[in-house]
Amino acid sequence: MLNRRTLLSSFAAAGLLGTAAACSPSSDDGSGTSDGGKGTLTFRLWDENAVPAYEESFQAFTADSGWTVEIDVVPWADYWTRLPLDVASGDAADVYWMNSANYVLYKDSEDLLDINEVIPDGASQWEQSVVDLYTRDGGLWGVPQIWDSIALFYNKALVEEAGVDPSALAFDPTADADALRDAGKALTLDGADKHPGEDGFDPDSRKQFGFNSQADRQAIIGPMLASHGAQWQDENEYTFASPEGIEAFQYMADLINVEQVAPSAADTNENGDFTRDLFTQGKLGLFQSGPYNLGAVSDGVGDSFEWALAAPVAGPEGAKSLVHGVVAVGNAKAEEEQQEGIAALLTWLGSVEGQLPLAEQGVSFPGHVDAQEAFIAFWEKKGIDVSVFVEAAKNAAEADIGARANAGLTAAIPIFQEVFIGRLTAEEGIPQAQEEGNAAMSE
Repeated sequence: MLNRRTLLSSFAAAGLLGTAAACSPSSDDGSGTSDGGKGTLTFRLWDENAVPAYEESFQAFTADSGWTVEIDVVPWADYWTRLPLDVASGDAADVYWMNSANYVLYKDSEDLLDINEVIPDGASQWEQSVVDLYTRDGGLWGVPQIWDSIALFYNKALVEEAGVDPSALAFDPTADADALRDAGKALTLDGADKHPGEDGFDPDSRKQFGFNSQADRQAIIGPMLASHGAQWQDENEYTFASPEGIEAFQYMADLINVEQVAPSAADTNENGDFTRDLFTQGKLGLFQSGPYNLGAVSDGVGDSFEWALAAPVAGPEGAKSLVHGVVAVGNAKAEEEQQEGIAALLTWLGSVEGQLPLAEQGVSFPGHVDAQEAFIAFWEKKGIDVSVFVEAAKNAAEADIGARANAGLTAAIPIFQEVFIGRLTAEEGIPQAQEEGNAAMSE
């Protein structure tokens, strides 16, 4: 899944980002036609890493249905530019990936099939938080494929040495001190092994950091706003510039600029993966993120240290986790002769059998609840208990919705970054971000 993405997290997407376009048929011979001869369907996504899982899934689908599926990978950087052009010209794929920040625009234009009509009993089988994200005006506008929530990655050796209990972390912007600030200071060291607040502490020589406070919509901003009781939006209008929202934003920025327990926003604004890389290098004690970073963390850490997962940091309203999900949508305007195959493919993509490769290959949590154990088992073999993400999803913060949610975030995120870097206070910047974000969503 705004980091594969930290700006992707910010832009309310989910799923790993692909890096190159590709087209690959699921039939064994690569001919683009199946032995059953029913025809060929096209399936578009943005994640190259998910292609092997879908290829495995579609081979079984072809054997079962007689329909061949060609996979078209369009990288994230181009996906949302090409999609509206292809939809307008009639060249959109038969089935394609969609995120919560964009689907309303296509739903309102009647480009998408109502899944409740295609798979009447489907919604009860899928992750409820994702179903809720894509339910609007009485319809369900996609088949849940993969989803992510937020948890706290922690370096076992660093937290043990600092005396930090990752399961007991909490924050309170209205208090003078809290467990997160204390933990951050205990985990942050400068070149002379001094902690923030100690005489002679030199922030410019920091070699170890406490927490990854940064302008990350999904991993940091969303959970911490909700945990402090701030509302993100009301229908299609941002409402995050409430007193609670401003307090939470200032707290997040102060972890960087006042408490000095998080890396400079000069680094994280430019590179959303900066803190993830610090974590894999053993230089960050607490890294709040999602399962979209499991692979990168596992590969990056290797055998250099032990790490584990805990619930996201809790605020006055408890621990909250922003949940994002990617769905497969059906092209309502595809040719009539394709509609039978589209319905069959959507049904397959919503089944346990159709989603198991996504789970078994460790792509992400699958949308079907009965396939989730396979993803958990994949990580258990690596010594990591990822069930914390399932628990976190039960206390979801508000995700981005609306026909122009991406436009709103595009306008707001740069102002958030100015607050995190300290050039604007939250009292100055957050109302401005709300105003400009709302203006962009209303255009």
